[in-house]
Amino acid sequence: MLHQSLAFALTSLLVLGCGDDPLPTSRAMLTPAAGAAGIPAPAGGTSGGAGAAATPVGAGGAASGEGLGPVVNGIGGAAAGDAGVGAGTGSVDAGGGVVGGLEWLPSWATTIQSTEPNNLPPPLANNTLRQFVWPTVSGQQIRIQLSNEKGTGPVEIQKVHIARAPTQGTNGNSNGTIDTATDAAFSFAGVANVTIPAGQTVWSDPLDFPLQEVALHAVTLQLGGAVPPEITGHPGSRETSYIVNGDAVTQQGLAGAQTRDRWYFINAIEVMAPSDAFAIAALGDSITDGYGVLNEFARWPDFMTLAIQNDATIADNRSVLNFGMGANALTSSSQYQDAGRLRFERDVLTRSKIKWLIVFEAINDIIGGVQAQPIINAYSEIIQLSHAQGILVYGVTITPNGANAVRDAVNDWIRTSGEFDAVIDFDAVIRDPNAPNNIAAMYNNDGLHPSIAGYEALGNSVDLSLFYEQMAN
Repeated sequence: MLHQSLAFALTSLLVLGCGDDPLPTSRAMLTPAAGAAGIPAPAGGTSGGAGAAATPVGAGGAASGEGLGPVVNGIGGAAAGDAGVGAGTGSVDAGGGVVGGLEWLPSWATTIQSTEPNNLPPPLANNTLRQFVWPTVSGQQIRIQLSNEKGTGPVEIQKVHIARAPTQGTNGNSNGTIDTATDAAFSFAGVANVTIPAGQTVWSDPLDFPLQEVALHAVTLQLGGAVPPEITGHPGSRETSYIVNGDAVTQQGLAGAQTRDRWYFINAIEVMAPSDAFAIAALGDSITDGYGVLNEFARWPDFMTLAIQNDATIADNRSVLNFGMGANALTSSSQYQDAGRLRFERDVLTRSKIKWLIVFEAINDIIGGVQAQPIINAYSEIIQLSHAQGILVYGVTITPNGANAVRDAVNDWIRTSGEFDAVIDFDAVIRDPNAPNNIAAMYNNDGLHPSIAGYEALGNSVDLSLFYEQMAN
């Protein structure tokens, strides 16, 4: 068995995305898989409304964590999402994050990589960077995680603010503006600025702020003078980010901004939530990452999130974390990306509130010539390590991209092996019934990726009762 500590050296949360079936889900409970073979180690290559005033908790008092440094966890460090400053108690919750009956729950998170040269931002030193995210669970107290895990030098952050983003008739685009009445500043060990060492992440202090699920929020940073050439980020943000010179953190709009459809340095936002609220992680590639979507809440995990909000059993206490990464391979790393198998360890196993994992990844391996067995081995390892931490794992069939015997073999294993705790048959959802190796025209974007209608069909096909119960002890 692989030792779980390997996980902590690697990057962000995942959702695997491939699909094909309107008979979406079948259940098959299983015991953890027996010893699975390893996969290649990292190598070189390429990847394809106004709210109440918000204040830092305990500012100037015992609850502020005064005398403590910012909560920094590097590679192999404390579980992301668990270590932090206790809200309103002055304690450091280095274990499960329980404070007064509430616990830290990831409401939004992404997976990270070293940003490729063609995806880098304009110069960030001493400048303002505004980025937009969609939380999936509401809360009144929050904290943010920033990452410099791929940097070889420290990154200086002068300010980090959060605000609601007015969407002016659409639900996904504020054109870079914020509602200044809701603007609030994060602090780090009681001060506005923080330096994140190379290879590490940092958590802010708790902040009283009315975070609203499925509402666009802006995270605005002013960087300091030190910014490493290697930018930790997520190129497939599907949201436009804005960069202007100097300190414009609190400005409503950013006139003359340069734009990039990317995220940089932001990793997760957590909320204090009831102890029975948990997270669903989706590990995947560009299909989960939402290729073809821009400034809309329209990836398949987004549609699943909307469905969860309408489910009386789990509405308001299940967050959805999208760990899709465009061009990512499950079984091998590249120059800029960690393999999906490794991202799983960094993004899923280090977050104790994740209780369900959807795995939808392997199409890039198949396109690249990987045979079925290494893919199956990676699935088996993910299942084994997840079960050891009480996480149920649901396998998703790989969606059509033309005739391919390896895809057929992988999908046959997913459907019939009984290894996954349940099967979500995305392939059956969007394939053409008259040409099953192709995506149906009504759901097709480019032959590989679904259209937004396809993403909606996938997200709505998931049997939400899969998230009613946790893994039995």
